[in-house]
Amino acid sequence: MSARRWAKFWWQDWQRDPALRMCSLAARGAWIEILCLMADANPVGHLLVNGRTPNMRQLAAVLGCSEKDANKLVAELEENGVFSRSDDGTIYSRRMVRDKAISDEASANGKKGGNPQIKPKKATKVKPEEDKGLTPTLNQEVTPTLKHQEAEAEADTERKNSLRELESASGDASPGQAVAVATKPTKAKRACRLPENWHPSPEQIQFARENGVDPVKTAAVFRDYWLGVPGSRGSKLDWDATWRNWVRRDQDIRPTARATQADRRAAVNAAWAGVPDIEGV
Repeated sequence: MSARRWAKFWWQDWQRDPALRMCSLAARGAWIEILCLMADANPVGHLLVNGRTPNMRQLAAVLGCSEKDANKLVAELEENGVFSRSDDGTIYSRRMVRDKAISDEASANGKKGGNPQIKPKKATKVKPEEDKGLTPTLNQEVTPTLKHQEAEAEADTERKNSLRELESASGDASPGQAVAVATKPTKAKRACRLPENWHPSPEQIQFARENGVDPVKTAAVFRDYWLGVPGSRGSKLDWDATWRNWVRRDQDIRPTARATQADRRAAVNAAWAGVPDIEGV
């Protein structure tokens, strides 16, 4: 006996099945009785009693009619494509066999945690039928392909991984919240005083020479001046830039100094030119 105690019955499927609607009222009544036997059979959906196919006399006893009427009713159901037969001639319900396969698959997945990506075992092949009755034909796969579900699962995994990366970068951001990963601000540079043992670097010396300034003398004046400036006025953010400005300033004032000395000499010579020679007096 089968372990199944109940089954889903879709009233609209029964009423709208064209194959079944072509049958007489008596044939439809016989079919519902046969379905009750199939639901209790093993395998489910096959017309078996204690594992064996009942003959027409035995089926007539179950249906409560004569053997002749039983033959007529079964022939009418088969002619209209209400049921199918397996290779050994056993009558079976396509719908009931399919529903049992789906139920077994769901039960197996439930034992494994309900993972939809787990491939189901191949169902027992049953002779396909093109005719459509209350139960759809079995020329299709018992279980639909799982490619769509697998693609959704992969996309969901990628989305969750992306959210985890954003959360780790943004601290306490909640999943699904737009996160802007802010870069760490650079620490502001602080002003400092010129070291007491300061000497110009090779680059600073080269810069002074390129601008026509003596690096040794200029460095001595530069160091003494800035070490003597008190308080925050003696602090600079960039001593390299301060050195370059100092060199440029020294370069600018040197030609002026030379011109002033030349003018002084010219004035002295002009003054002495107006003084008479003592020997000529």
